[in-house]
Amino acid sequence: MVRICRGGTTGLGITNPFGSAGVVAALLVAALPVISGADVIEVSTAAELQELFSRPLYDVEVRLLPGAYHLTPKSAIDSTCGNCEDADTPVPITFGVRITGEKVRIHGPEGEPAVIYTHAGYGLFFDRCSECRIEGVSITGGVRDPDGNATDAAIVVKKSLVDVVANRIFDNVGDSTTVNSTVVGIMGICGREGSEILIEGNEIIRNSWDGIALYRDASAKILGNVIDGVDKARGKEIGGGRGVAIGVTWNATADIRGNVVKRYWKGIGIFVDAWGSVRNNVIEDIITWGIAFWDAGKGKPVGIFEDNVIYYTGACGASITCSSTADARMGSRFTRNIIVKTAQNPKYDDPDYYCYQTSLARHEVPEGFDITGNLFFDNRRASDDLPDYDMNREAFLNSVGSACEWLSKAAIFSTTDFVATFCSDKNSP
Repeated sequence: MVRICRGGTTGLGITNPFGSAGVVAALLVAALPVISGADVIEVSTAAELQELFSRPLYDVEVRLLPGAYHLTPKSAIDSTCGNCEDADTPVPITFGVRITGEKVRIHGPEGEPAVIYTHAGYGLFFDRCSECRIEGVSITGGVRDPDGNATDAAIVVKKSLVDVVANRIFDNVGDSTTVNSTVVGIMGICGREGSEILIEGNEIIRNSWDGIALYRDASAKILGNVIDGVDKARGKEIGGGRGVAIGVTWNATADIRGNVVKRYWKGIGIFVDAWGSVRNNVIEDIITWGIAFWDAGKGKPVGIFEDNVIYYTGACGASITCSSTADARMGSRFTRNIIVKTAQNPKYDDPDYYCYQTSLARHEVPEGFDITGNLFFDNRRASDDLPDYDMNREAFLNSVGSACEWLSKAAIFSTTDFVATFCSDKNSP
């Protein structure tokens, strides 16, 4: 049963010395009682979890006890669309729990895990939740919604301020019939309108669409996550790694640092009108491109790409396609990156697939876009008329030492293929 340890008057009949919070009144559904002021609420079953979140919560910590939580999905209409041309498009969805209120903190247990099987498109749906947090929880078992406009994800954050820290988000794949008909699968984390999100230290493993996607007016710090598609699925194939590992689009913004991205269809992309700072990431074993900066022929994106490793891709290592005005591009650059063994799959030699088949595909590079200080080695070109930036092996190994120093200091990078191949003593020139 739900156990409330110390606290106040709640919708469950416990006395509340703190009173309800006027600051969140505009967020609350008037027909539902408000739970507020309880120090800790312990939950041990899916039914208790869903009952608890059937109303707004204020200033509570929800502690999940170890076990499996199989949620019963609920149907709803998402009043807006995260990734449509018309944002006011209503979308039918399912969700596991809708989390609303302020200062709601959800914690998993130490030791044995709490595993939430959402059985829904929007697994955990933070909707107008301010100063909220989820930490140490495993989230799996998502089911793809039939409407392709639904931004299905294990965690969906809309009009909220949420910290998503040290969770395991895995095997949200969906059934093959629905994924085939919609093409889109289930994301790990999706940031939506007006949200501010800290996404730190998560394992986002084998989900069937984007690892992390940010849409209109969403802003995120994406720090120290492992985003691994595992299956390297593509197109209408069922499995993990479809989509973009990290995608920032429309006018979303992101600080993307210290992540490992691997075994995905596509790597890290800054699209349309987005702003992104992409630094100190390892992007490896990618089916097509590693990094893409793309204005979609209509946007004014800003992208700062520094000190990243792009290792082993099927299509180009990175592509730059931007023809927007100079003031909107201020600060964009591609500097001090390491690009190795890219453009390896001859299937993508035709640039109509993705990009010029070379290490750095300069489709449209704006005036003033800084491209300096990058290291290139062992890359493939589709034809001799494409640029060749490669250095010889000895020069590359002599130059890559400083990067190996910071890579070796971070545990998250220690098991990457790049570090194993180029940063051990046996690989010194």
